[in-house]
Amino acid sequence: MSALAICLLAALAGWSSPADGWSQVVEAARRENQLVLYDGHGGAIPTIQFAAERFQRRYGIRVEVSVMRASEAVERVRIEQRAGRPVADLVTVGSTTAWQMKNLDRTLQPLGPLPSGRKVSAQIRLQMEAWGIGDVMLTEAVQLYGILVNTQLVPPQEEPRSWMDLLDPRWRGKLITDDPRAPGGGFVFFAATYKQLGRRYHEALAAQRPFLTRAIAEAANRVARGEFALMYPFALGLFPRVRDLPNVKVVIPREGAPYVFQGVSMPQTVRHPNAARLFAEFLLSEEVQKQLARDYLLPAVAGTLLQAPPEVRTLLRARLWDTTDPPRAEEQLKAAAEIYR
Repeated sequence: MSALAICLLAALAGWSSPADGWSQVVEAARRENQLVLYDGHGGAIPTIQFAAERFQRRYGIRVEVSVMRASEAVERVRIEQRAGRPVADLVTVGSTTAWQMKNLDRTLQPLGPLPSGRKVSAQIRLQMEAWGIGDVMLTEAVQLYGILVNTQLVPPQEEPRSWMDLLDPRWRGKLITDDPRAPGGGFVFFAATYKQLGRRYHEALAAQRPFLTRAIAEAANRVARGEFALMYPFALGLFPRVRDLPNVKVVIPREGAPYVFQGVSMPQTVRHPNAARLFAEFLLSEEVQKQLARDYLLPAVAGTLLQAPPEVRTLLRARLWDTTDPPRAEEQLKAAAEIYR
């Protein structure tokens, strides 16, 4: 699926008018006056904090954001729901995480119709329905993954041009990667390349002894400091953190970028359901969608991408190569654990 295709389909989807009764949701949200959000993107989407601040300013509703890995967010919600003591009103998720929370943990409830729900690209909505999670996850953006390169350690002629180039012996011990054995960007890369390149590719990549980390934001800094030559997969949402540094650059291999739909879901029982739905709606607002593009994320309402700076559009128009298969996630996580010990 190309970024251009998403743009065109989003444009065709059009902009819908507010749903009946939405003003009552807004008033109820103001009375709730609070929202607790678990940001399971691990800091890879800085726009979440931006949206929280703008939402609070517009509606006067306090937003408490806790940043964590997807696996931690899932575990916290599972414990809270089983104990009957909900804390999180919303949790940011990827498509695999949402599928697992709905079908395995049974800890999510439908978000219900949102006035701007049909702004989301028709192709994204169709895929979400095919996976059976369109009712419990609102997609606000698509995260693309490339490779972060330390240009002082990697001369231009040695930069990886293909995902296969990571198997070059010169990179042995010089790679850092998000841990593929748990939901997150590392697993998105694992699932996409396992499907495209096979198990042998990952057995050979594991033999390169990449350093596995679950601190993805810090991993980018470690590449900038020269501790590692390459970071893969590198979530483009992290690029604003390092783009001003003179010694790093992002490379998108010629096969294309692994990608994942990212959005929000609402746990089964919450204390502030109206504030949660209002925030989900706010993520589709023009100001948040524009900020997503500025933060190097492909907006779900893709018309705004056309207004992004040229350097952003160049990266976000990379070919979307492949993504996770949520119903097969448990099987693939098991394979990742077998290979990366």
